[in-house]
Amino acid sequence: MTEKPLAFLSLVKLLETAVGHKTGYSMLDPFPCMTVEAGDPAIIPIQKAGRTIAQHMGLGDLTFVISITTHDKSTAGHIELNRDGSDVFVELATDICGYKDAVLATLCHELSHKYLHVHGIRHGIDKIEQEYLTDVTAIYVGLGKIMLNGCECQSSHPHMEGGRAVTTTHTLKTGYISRECFAFVYRLVCAMRDIPREEFMKGLSTPASYAISNYERDYPNWFNPEFRNSDEMGRVAEHLREKVMACQESAAEHDQLVRRLEESIRAIYVMLHESHKPLKEALRRIEGLSEVQPNPHLRYLTCLETRESVAQYTAASQDQIDRLKPRLGHIESIAPFVSADAHDAPTDILECPLDGTKLRVPSGRTRILVSCPSCKYKFLATTMFHYDEQSKNRRSRFVQSLKSVFRPGN
Repeated sequence: MTEKPLAFLSLVKLLETAVGHKTGYSMLDPFPCMTVEAGDPAIIPIQKAGRTIAQHMGLGDLTFVISITTHDKSTAGHIELNRDGSDVFVELATDICGYKDAVLATLCHELSHKYLHVHGIRHGIDKIEQEYLTDVTAIYVGLGKIMLNGCECQSSHPHMEGGRAVTTTHTLKTGYISRECFAFVYRLVCAMRDIPREEFMKGLSTPASYAISNYERDYPNWFNPEFRNSDEMGRVAEHLREKVMACQESAAEHDQLVRRLEESIRAIYVMLHESHKPLKEALRRIEGLSEVQPNPHLRYLTCLETRESVAQYTAASQDQIDRLKPRLGHIESIAPFVSADAHDAPTDILECPLDGTKLRVPSGRTRILVSCPSCKYKFLATTMFHYDEQSKNRRSRFVQSLKSVFRPGN
């Protein structure tokens, strides 16, 4: 999946927050529907199918008037939203009527537009963002099976070409997200609602079943039913804090080296401090897990969202450090020649990586949890400086080259 899973999770969470308290969690199984009769669109069966879908979505008090019209190849359907009253006009493209599953999926998508309109839910400022939300909404309200079966439909047409039999396969795609994304969101919603496997796999086409199985294989830790439990949020928070602290330790080890060098390497020092910015945001996200949340579905989504967000923040922090490693390698090679005379004092002075506040901390410690009184950021620091006698004896020979390497501008 080229799209980021976390983006789709945020859409599901948006819906759960807005309408989760009044949404029925039943799923509408795929049902038979005649879409072509005597070579023409079967408008009456299609109209009945729209009514079935509307009733499942809780829109049974509206009358959806469905017509079949010609659209360009990129448009499968259209719905009129800017209209008062209970009549809602829906258009389906003539081209899709030969594909029963595509007709049902398009109806689900268009009626989901109305569902969002009724509940006043919007996402983003671009049309495509609202379309993505509409596809996700169709799955959220229990139409995932129909969307999965109908988002990609194929037809084969055998014919003669140049004296030989040739089969041409045509693929029709509906919706704005790929089948892989439909499968991911569908599986996520089923896990969030703790729907049994035999129930959510029933009625799916073979390609749809494969897509779900592939995501269960590629994203196994996304579908953990334990995320529904309040106790699990504490364990997730502890695990994520350990990840943050591991990044802090990594930053602290390099920070100790850099702080002993001349002011000319201040640029490197600043870059290391940059690695703490995403970590502060990660800690803020983790703190959110301690908030009381009575909705198990929101607990589930919040756990997943926090875990994946923290993974992104810690990855961004480590990326900052990794990009410094070539330069840090040179610093490590000359670090033994830096004077340690100033470190005989019982305390040391370091800066908060985020706002530069000067902090006095104990010397000779390999791991200190420091809390900045100004910005409240908590981070790990190191004040243990390794310096042996052999290095001290070589220092005098290296002083000039040290000044040359770390002169301003280097």
